[in-house]
Amino acid sequence: MKGLFFKVHTILKERGIKIRFFENEKKALKIIKGKEIITNDSEFTVNLLQEAGFHFFHVVDRASLQTVEIIKEEMQSLQTKEIVAIGGGKAIDVGKKIAADLGIDLISFPTAPSHDGLISRNCSLYIGNKRKTIPAVYPKKLFIPLNLWRNSGNLRKAGICDLISNYVALQDISLAERKGEKFKSLYKFLSFEATKLINSSKEKHLAYALIFSGLAMEETSRYCSGSEHEVERLIESKLTNTYLHGQLAGTGTLIASRVYAEFKDRFSNLRFDPKKLFNFVVEEMKKNNVLDFALLPLKDERFKTEWLKELSAVRPERYTLWNRINSQEVNWDKIIEEIKSLK
Repeated sequence: MKGLFFKVHTILKERGIKIRFFENEKKALKIIKGKEIITNDSEFTVNLLQEAGFHFFHVVDRASLQTVEIIKEEMQSLQTKEIVAIGGGKAIDVGKKIAADLGIDLISFPTAPSHDGLISRNCSLYIGNKRKTIPAVYPKKLFIPLNLWRNSGNLRKAGICDLISNYVALQDISLAERKGEKFKSLYKFLSFEATKLINSSKEKHLAYALIFSGLAMEETSRYCSGSEHEVERLIESKLTNTYLHGQLAGTGTLIASRVYAEFKDRFSNLRFDPKKLFNFVVEEMKKNNVLDFALLPLKDERFKTEWLKELSAVRPERYTLWNRINSQEVNWDKIIEEIKSLK
């Protein structure tokens, strides 16, 4: 384990990224005093900043290119060389894009381990009504407040679901490799190693798992985002702002792995046995107490199984399960009822 962490720290150093762990967030908040702050429009982060004596900060209500331009305009007259994105994915994604556009440094200050994008070089932003993955920059510094992470409840569960989704992403990569696409061993290694740390009781290990995933997405998010994240995108577009990104990635992981099992005879020589992947994912979720959490969107009275027929059209440019299996031909009522019956 020590050898692995040393290797990752070497990778981080090569990319100019520094990580600092804080047992209490108060010290971290003192360090960022006087800097330009971008945060989520959540009561928690706003109160956290106000109680620490921050009187002005840029609030993100939607992670969109339009929001990026608005905040850049607000910053135009400032001579800032470093900005801080504190909170969740929306603030951090917007912060990455602003830092890239303005050529300035970014401190990523995630208040919860809710997703694996806290250190990735990409950002996910809405352009109009469609969300796209856009190249940005790595944060120069990553501040991790361990006490906040330990007590982050469903946000922590969302991060664990996002990590478990790597199994399906790696399965999709294996599928694409059978078609002749090439992928790098380092990024596949990092994505898989991230999954090994999920069951650790140490909060720092969860942080490293998310860091591994972020680094795995250096050139493309495909190493940690496949057919399961296409489910996430589809459901999120139908039930906007209802569920957490990682939670829906967990939902997507259940759905995609179950479809792999349903059509197991159409696959051969993949990384994971298609017949066993679904049961393995379910057991991982049970061990980490996130199965019911990942099932919630499917039990939402607004959820419609017919939506899933659109999956093959969500991101056809990436070769995943939904390119091999036409989502229009799947018996979704059967698949979803079986998943919902899990206990």
